[in-house]
Amino acid sequence: MPTTVCRESHFGGQAGQAGTPGRRRRFNLVSAFELESRPKSPAWLIEGFIETNTLALLFGDPATGKSLLALDWAASIAAGRAWCGHEVNPGAVVYLAGEGYQGLTRRLAAWNAVHGQSPSPGMPLFFAECDSGLPGGRDELLATLDQFAGRHGKPALIVVDTLARCFVGNENSADDMSTFLSICDEMRRCFGCAVLIVHHAGHSEKGRARGYSSLPAAMDVIYQLEAEGEGRRKLNCTKAKDFRPPASVPFIIQEVKLPDTDQKGRAVTAPVLLKEAAAPARLVQTTVSPAWVTPRRTYLE
Repeated sequence: MPTTVCRESHFGGQAGQAGTPGRRRRFNLVSAFELESRPKSPAWLIEGFIETNTLALLFGDPATGKSLLALDWAASIAAGRAWCGHEVNPGAVVYLAGEGYQGLTRRLAAWNAVHGQSPSPGMPLFFAECDSGLPGGRDELLATLDQFAGRHGKPALIVVDTLARCFVGNENSADDMSTFLSICDEMRRCFGCAVLIVHHAGHSEKGRARGYSSLPAAMDVIYQLEAEGEGRRKLNCTKAKDFRPPASVPFIIQEVKLPDTDQKGRAVTAPVLLKEAAAPARLVQTTVSPAWVTPRRTYLE
C-alpha cells in the first residue's frame, strides 16, 4: 500500500481515505522565536526565479509560448538539469494539461532532443489531462496527488495549464477566483511545493493577467512572456514578493525536426523555447503557420 501523505493535519479527514479529503486546519500558531529560528535563505526551486512552497503565475497573450516555458521549467526540474544557467532543486513534477495535451508527446521529444536528454522511465515528470475542472474536481485531484506522493514522493512543482481550461467558473468573480486559489493553496500547503498557474493576458490591459484582482494579489511571483516578433520572446518578472526580481530573459522559438514522419511521409516537427543566446548559429527560416502569429519561425536542423 502506498503511503498516504495528506494526513488529517492537512485536510481534516482520516488518513487513507483517498477521494474524500477534508479541510485543512485553518490556524497553526507559531512563536516569534520559532519563526525567527527557521532558515532565512530562500529555498529555490529554480535559482533566482521560483521558490519552493509558493504560488507562481505565468501569463501572456495566446501563442506566445507560455506552455513551452512551463514545460521547460517542469522538465528541467524533473531531470535535475539547470535552466538557462540557473540551478534547480530536482524533484517530481505533476503537469495538469487543460489544453494542448495531444501535442505534449512531440513537444517533450523536441525538448529532449535539444537538451541532449534521453527518455527515461525514472524521470519523475507526469502529465494529466485536466478534464474534470476545478473546483468540482477538487477531491479527485487531491486524492490523485496524495496517491502520487505515496508512490513517487511529494511533488516539487504542480503546473496548472491553463487556468481557463482547468477552472470551471467566472474568472472575474471574487468568489469563484477565491475558491480556485484556495485549492491551489491546499496543494501548496500539503506538499510544500510550488504551484505554477499558466494564464492569459488581459484583453485590454496586456500588462496584467485576465480575471479578478485577487489572482495577482495571491501570487508570490508573476512572470509575463511577451512576443517581440520574428519568433522572439521576452520573459519579464512583474512581481517578486520576497526576492529581487530577475533580469528579463530573451528567448527564441525553434521548431525541431523529429525522427518520425506523418501518414504521408512528411517530417514531424515540434516547437521548443530556447534562451536566445543559446540558439545555434545555423538556422533555416520558413513561413510560419497562422497559429504562431509571428512573421517567421526558426527551424533547428
